[in-house]
Amino acid sequence: MFCPKCGTKNEDNAAFCVSCGNTLSKTTQAPGQPSGASAAQPLDIPPPPGQKNAVIAAILNFFFPGIGYWYWGYRKVASVPPLLLFLVVIIVEFLIGYFMSFASIICLAISAFFAYDLHVKTTGQRGWIEASK
Repeated sequence: MFCPKCGTKNEDNAAFCVSCGNTLSKTTQAPGQPSGASAAQPLDIPPPPGQKNAVIAAILNFFFPGIGYWYWGYRKVASVPPLLLFLVVIIVEFLIGYFMSFASIICLAISAFFAYDLHVKTTGQRGWIEASK
């Protein structure tokens, strides 16, 4: 018998799930098999350990260019480590902001470019910036 809450396999005569403690009934189905009430309710199964979230990676890359690549597992971006890329981008954005009056638009465009490039990479495509894991 499988737990309808976490999907863990339990003994057929078990009253409670060995993993989450959920009360088991005699009509509990295997995960993925439809049954009356439990078919309408999705299982609250957390993602496997180590699985990365593409949205978090893109947001990190928008606010901290380069850090999102590191989070996603890239060890080289444009032939440099992601943390060095972050420092270079921050310095370049500071210099742009110091010498130009419309710098916020340029800095926003740079950040958006890095975020979108990583988003494209998380979907399995190549993107525009060379990156290797």
